[in-house]
This record gives sequence, structure tokens and C-alpha cells, in this order.
Amino acid sequence: MKKLIMDVLFGVVVLVAIVLMEFLVTIPFGYYVEGGQESFQQVMNREFLLTALPATLVTFVFAMLLKTETLADAVRRGVIWTLIVGLYFFGVGIGNGNFMEIFGTLGIYVLLLCTFLGPIVYAKIKLRKTLPTP
Repeated sequence: MKKLIMDVLFGVVVLVAIVLMEFLVTIPFGYYVEGGQESFQQVMNREFLLTALPATLVTFVFAMLLKTETLADAVRRGVIWTLIVGLYFFGVGIGNGNFMEIFGTLGIYVLLLCTFLGPIVYAKIKLRKTLPTP
């Protein structure tokens, strides 16, 4: 139970880091202009796709800092952190009335997948290093 609570608490920190990365990767593109050439859904899709790689790096680093020992720990953290990020965007979508614009894009699913894969990639790399070579 203690591991679960710690993973949820660090999941909130992961969420803050991902939202910060989302902000940073979108700075060069400016803000959405109503009636501009791009639809809001296209802007959101680009934002999520650009945030996917930094999200992988964020979750990879947090898995490393938390000393993820096994693949089972990595999967547990990946699932918890992905749920937290997914619930955040679900709440944002419902609260702002743009649920379909968020979850109607490929980008959000790529972002969630990358959030999930970060700890797993770390665990796979760590396990490969600790296995004896023949």
C-alpha cells in the first residue's frame, strides 16, 4: 500500500512536469487564434504529439530517481502515472467543454502511450545491464 501511495504522489509530480513540458514545447508556436487557419483540434494534436517525447523522458527519469527495480514495478508506475495524466486531461476536457477536441486526436493517445512506456523502457535497460553475459 505504501508503494501505491508513493507512486500516486510521484504521479502528481510527473503530471506537473509533463504539463510544464507541454507548455515549453508549444512556446515557439504561439497561442491559438480563434478563426485562424488551424482548428483548435489540430493545435491540440500538435501540442500532444510534441509533448510525447518529453513525457517519455520525464517518466524515464522519475523511474530512475525512484530506483525502479523490476519490470512489475515499472508497469505499475506506468499504469498509475498514465491514469493520472489521462484523468487530468479528461477533467480539463470536461471542464473546458472541449473533450472531443482533446480525445478526438491521435496526439493524446500517443502522449498517454509515451507516459506509460517511460518507466518500462528504464526497467528494460536496467535489467539488460544487470543480466550476466554468457
